[in-house]
Amino acid sequence: MIVVIGYGTLGKKVVNLIKDYEKNITIVDLKIDDVDELNKQFNIILGDATKIETLKKAEIDKADIILILTNSPDVNRKIAELVCELNPKSYKLARAISGHPKLYSDLNIDKIINIIESGAKDIAKEIENAKLKRKLVFLKNILLRSKEKCGDKKPLLILTHKNPDPDSIASAIALKTLAEKWGVSSDIAYGGNIGYDKNKAMVNALGINLIDIEKINIDNYCCIALVDCSSTQQLPTELSKINIIIDHHNTSDLTAEYMDIRPDVGATASILTQYFMELDIEPTRNLATALFYGIQSDTNYFRIKVSKLDFEAASYLQPYIDTSLLDMIENPEISTEVMEVIAKAIMNRKIVKGNIALAYVGEINNRDALPQAADFLLKMEGISTTFVFGIVNDEIHISARTKDLRLNLGEILNKAFGGGGHQTKAAARIPLGIFNEVKDKEALRKLVEEAIKNKILKIIGIKEE
Repeated sequence: MIVVIGYGTLGKKVVNLIKDYEKNITIVDLKIDDVDELNKQFNIILGDATKIETLKKAEIDKADIILILTNSPDVNRKIAELVCELNPKSYKLARAISGHPKLYSDLNIDKIINIIESGAKDIAKEIENAKLKRKLVFLKNILLRSKEKCGDKKPLLILTHKNPDPDSIASAIALKTLAEKWGVSSDIAYGGNIGYDKNKAMVNALGINLIDIEKINIDNYCCIALVDCSSTQQLPTELSKINIIIDHHNTSDLTAEYMDIRPDVGATASILTQYFMELDIEPTRNLATALFYGIQSDTNYFRIKVSKLDFEAASYLQPYIDTSLLDMIENPEISTEVMEVIAKAIMNRKIVKGNIALAYVGEINNRDALPQAADFLLKMEGISTTFVFGIVNDEIHISARTKDLRLNLGEILNKAFGGGGHQTKAAARIPLGIFNEVKDKEALRKLVEEAIKNKILKIIGIKEE
């Protein structure tokens, strides 16, 4: 929670700049115009902030960040004294007053803002930095507490989402590195398969040690962290507790003690890179290469859902990456099975409305061949959207790609099958269910193909002629 004391010209500008990313804002002032309208967005406290009862009404003791922005030196001094007494652990910013250089000299004020030198944007940036600082202190405390209380157990297990991609793998390595900097050892585990050729190349080229979730006992770990995963749909295994979640997807339905979920960011690797930037920790060449590739991969070479942080993180990592390793990862040999799946997708494609290709590729072993086939079909002349699906064990897996900005594949597959993803690429998996009893492969093909096609077209709103 952020408490802004003083809603004059400066206070209004600051609130307007931070309201989009901070939902819990309390404003305190003697008199505020349009109180009824402001109450729809913020918690408004009318009263004298130099009085303890007013500050207690604002729940000042629960605030993470407190801004003291009135233009009166005496008022600011008194408020600062009370705030330091009532909430000494909060991050406190106070407005400097001309002619009073020692106004806060004996008080624990974290940042004194000179509005002649700093504008509202600088203050908003300082608030953002303060939130990140406090968040990282909280993360460190959770990990250290886990280490102290783990006894015979291992302190930390880091889990990627099922069938991890480069963003998930890189983020897991980054969190492991960060934990080790704080003296906390950890293991990284995954569920499903690492089947995509580029993912295999990344793991092998960078010497990444990932453990199959089937080979470990979750109960042997004190602290469980999820990276690039905050949805039950993507969990690699059932979990009774989750301590840490770091993710960038907007399909979150899990909770944890520590949560850093930013749907506006293009890659979880960007969030972890920001942690390194804030803590002034230089990544190794391998880690930097992994993080850079994770960001690049999840934003489709900085073309989809890319944020300012993604560009900043990539720029920070660029001097540290190993370009020869990156080239090896991006251009691996394509396995025979993947080539066969791509061939099946081409041969079995059904074109709807002239530009939507749906292709059933039958029973396959490597589910990560599906997105590669979907990417390949998208390169065909006249095709703007692709859905490639096949059977892996007892599940139907679907991978989708689009160049049509009118469609949001993440929403389409979520509504149709409980899947998810981004606007231009998404995936879903469905239990084979009663189709599992069908032994005739041709009959199975017809049933699966028709069921998947009809459901997708219905969600898109297309009636097949």
